[in-house]
Amino acid sequence: MFVILLFFLRSFLTFLSQRSLRCLHAEIRWLVLDLVVKMNPGHCNVMIFDAVYEGVFGSEIFQRVNQASWFVIKISQDEDTLDPPSALKCVLADVRKAGCGGYIILLANGVQMERLLRFGDKTRIIDTGARFIMLHDYHLFVSQLHYLWKRIVNVMFVRRVRQKMFNAFNLDRSINSDSSPLYELSTVPFPIPIKGVFFTKIINFWQSGNFRFKNSAFFSNKMTNLGGQTMQVVVLQHTPAVFKTAISKAMHFQMNFYETADADMERWGTIRQNGTLTGLLQEMHEGRANFALADLHHTEYHLGFMDLSIPYNTECLTFLTPEALSDNSWKTLIMPFNGEMWAGVLLSLFSVGFVMYYKHKLQKLRMIHFKHKPEPWHDPLPMKDIFDSLAGCIIYTYSMLLLVSLPRLPNGWPLRVLTGWYWVYCVLVVVAYRASFTAILANPMPRLTIDTLQALAESPIRCGAWGEQNRLFFQKADDPQMHVIGAKLDHAPNPHKAVEHVVQGMYAYYENIYLLRQLRSTQKSEKARQTLHIMKQCAVHMPISVGLEKNSPIKPQVDRYIRALVEGGLTGKWLSDAIERFQSNVELPPQEATIDLTKMYAGIIALVLGYGISSIAFVAEKLYWAYFIKCSPIFDKYLLGIQIRKHG
Repeated sequence: MFVILLFFLRSFLTFLSQRSLRCLHAEIRWLVLDLVVKMNPGHCNVMIFDAVYEGVFGSEIFQRVNQASWFVIKISQDEDTLDPPSALKCVLADVRKAGCGGYIILLANGVQMERLLRFGDKTRIIDTGARFIMLHDYHLFVSQLHYLWKRIVNVMFVRRVRQKMFNAFNLDRSINSDSSPLYELSTVPFPIPIKGVFFTKIINFWQSGNFRFKNSAFFSNKMTNLGGQTMQVVVLQHTPAVFKTAISKAMHFQMNFYETADADMERWGTIRQNGTLTGLLQEMHEGRANFALADLHHTEYHLGFMDLSIPYNTECLTFLTPEALSDNSWKTLIMPFNGEMWAGVLLSLFSVGFVMYYKHKLQKLRMIHFKHKPEPWHDPLPMKDIFDSLAGCIIYTYSMLLLVSLPRLPNGWPLRVLTGWYWVYCVLVVVAYRASFTAILANPMPRLTIDTLQALAESPIRCGAWGEQNRLFFQKADDPQMHVIGAKLDHAPNPHKAVEHVVQGMYAYYENIYLLRQLRSTQKSEKARQTLHIMKQCAVHMPISVGLEKNSPIKPQVDRYIRALVEGGLTGKWLSDAIERFQSNVELPPQEATIDLTKMYAGIIALVLGYGISSIAFVAEKLYWAYFIKCSPIFDKYLLGIQIRKHG
């Protein structure tokens, strides 16, 4: 009998529970339907519910809001929404990719709901800038989650309340005779900062299919007027300048600029071995700052810690490299011609003498042949000629190349024609040499510089840049030359010490071209300024953005005003003003085209070389005279200068 009573009691409680649940579903269904119409999310919506609220989403919603697509997601009661399964991640990723503007989250378990929101904010798989409808639950408003409600501001919380709560807001008590359930609709108090206890801002009440307050602003744009709130702006002084705009005036808020305590050492910030952050990145990642103005590169690395506005400037990132004067004055005599030209000149110099000598020999043999003929020869070739000996041929061809005239013309028309054309060749060579030689002496000495990434990759010098992000940029690039540079890229926390290393000649420093110009122009030593050279090729044209708190709700409005500033030319004017103080003192003054003693080193070397060779020849001649001529049995000191011929 007792078992039968328990069975009927259980059946009765189940019946009451199901009936109550059906009534609840019917009430919330129409409330959600009215809110979805007010929400106007766009081309698609997302429904996230569990088994308790599964019956809320009937066909009425799809029929009434038929212009939008719907993603339907059911969460299991035992599912960990902070680390969801891959299937749920894929669906949420598709939702984010589709750009859905409305999320309807009805989860009976408040812990599941807050863990889902934390996961979506951390991974950005849920668009915090969308419009949300969710149940009011105290688990969502603990102090550890206050940061969420600075990011999710377009939200409508639904909570069932007692009638007496509405009476505190309604002046006309006569309309409150309806005994149907009453629902409170509230939102976050943005832009009012959350301090201590979180209190929602009541927007309206809903009962029996009607909103109690007329003309209530559901999902209004809260970004146009921030009510004079003070925004924390972390800055880092870095050339070209800190970006200060009129955005604060347009959006009606104040700015409190400050630097981190470790700004001098940590600057933008790094990730330590224990996983903690330092510098500006720590301020943004932990939500202590709303903005970051620090010449931030628009990269995936920075997007992992904060949001970035649309770029307001594009900077050329390149290297400050050592420069050396090419002190090659000792090569001035051979610099007018290249190797191929010198090879041709030397070949003609040695070959023409032999050609003339053997040409002269052939003429002599022919004349000897004609002298034995019976016919008289009217124009006999004299036996004595300037090209009669091989030494004479070589010396005279050398003198012709130096434009020294011959003592007389050679005998015989073949040699005269050959000599004439050789003269033309010598004039052309000498004129070209003189012109090139004069230009070399008049122009400044060329400089040895590194102007391309290929030259930097092939050079033995090491490179330096700030932080892990720059090293990763080079190592992940598709260019193999950048991989080589990334392998020898060191962390350079201090730009001034890095410049000192560059002056020493075995280092290159990576930064934006404006800072490199400033570092170069502010060097006090003239030698240091002559040593520093900014590479002409840009490693990358990097977009620069303003940093915002991660998942910041004001990013769309900030982007809008920054775009207006760029299109209006304000950022260009700001940049020109920022670099004006050092732009005029960037380049070294051009060297005068003068001939000094340094440029005449080649002549001195040639003179010393001539003295040395002649001295060696003189000593060799004396040794030959002393050990060979004087030791000969036929040597007679009284017959000096008389040539003794042997008769065979």
